[in-house]
Amino acid sequence: MDGFFVKLKPHKTFMLRALERLFFTKITNKCLGSAGFSVDTAKPETSVSEELRLVMGNIKYAGRARESAWRRMAGTAWDAPKDPSIYGFLDVEAGPIERRIAQLRAQGVHVTVTHVVAHAVAKALGNHPDLNVMLRWGRPWRRENVDVFVQVALPGDDGVGSAELSGVKIEEADKESLQSLAETSLQKVRELRSGKNDLLAKSRKRLSMVPQFMRRLALRFVAFLTYTCNISPRIFGLPKDPFGSAAVTSVGMMGIDTGFAPLFPVGGPPIIVTVGAIQARPVVDSDGRVIAKSMLRLGGTFDHRVLDGYHIAAFSKDLIDVLEEEPERVENYGYTANAQFPY
Repeated sequence: MDGFFVKLKPHKTFMLRALERLFFTKITNKCLGSAGFSVDTAKPETSVSEELRLVMGNIKYAGRARESAWRRMAGTAWDAPKDPSIYGFLDVEAGPIERRIAQLRAQGVHVTVTHVVAHAVAKALGNHPDLNVMLRWGRPWRRENVDVFVQVALPGDDGVGSAELSGVKIEEADKESLQSLAETSLQKVRELRSGKNDLLAKSRKRLSMVPQFMRRLALRFVAFLTYTCNISPRIFGLPKDPFGSAAVTSVGMMGIDTGFAPLFPVGGPPIIVTVGAIQARPVVDSDGRVIAKSMLRLGGTFDHRVLDGYHIAAFSKDLIDVLEEEPERVENYGYTANAQFPY
């Protein structure tokens, strides 16, 4: 046995010796005692249980906790947490946004709050290129362009259940003015709703041909090839990089002021911003008075595998700066400071 122990690491050797003393010593003493020999039962300087506790003890437990029927069921109902999503919301002063929209609509440009937020998201990501990333092989890879995906709801013919969720991608959105971004978005949405340019519809149609029990495997296989291996999905007849750097979706158009959207686990972007309805909220002004002010609430979902609290705070600060900036200064927004991160 000693020759075997020499080949092991010290902590493994110690554990095996403790186990040897626990089992073999007790058996030996029992056999000797039954044969009439005197057995030394004096307690050793270091007990076996103490040796095992030194080797195997990670957490000091005080015993089992009391359990209700719910706690007994809950402990087996769910798996361990595996979702990397971070959720948060941000209240932004809506006055500058409303003035910007009014100014452009007076010029004949149909701009919505969603357009303004998508433009601000693109500007903020353009200011922080290390946040404009995609996860590949377990590491974040920077994108060359800032593309923003604007989600669009397509009502169904036979009720709410048949409504489709699609969207349009605005390429190099950080280089667009708000006016050009709105015009590009509206044109693509018109084509989408007329059925001329719904690239995701082709993906959905092909996916519907895959048996239900194989769809998850098929989705993850295509995502592995197209995102992890970076093979063009056109070989499968699918659109190239349909979701871009970040997604923006609106719940405010339905009168909802606060909402969150889930990260799409198959090739979706690591940032999703949800646009709520503008509402009057109590705010403390510079004189310490509580007043009603028009506020826009944004919900954010972030992938913690590539973005942490520091990254999200930097992104959120730039988002506020762009949204609360007066109309004439927004288009010139860019690098205001060193946007690089220490890691």
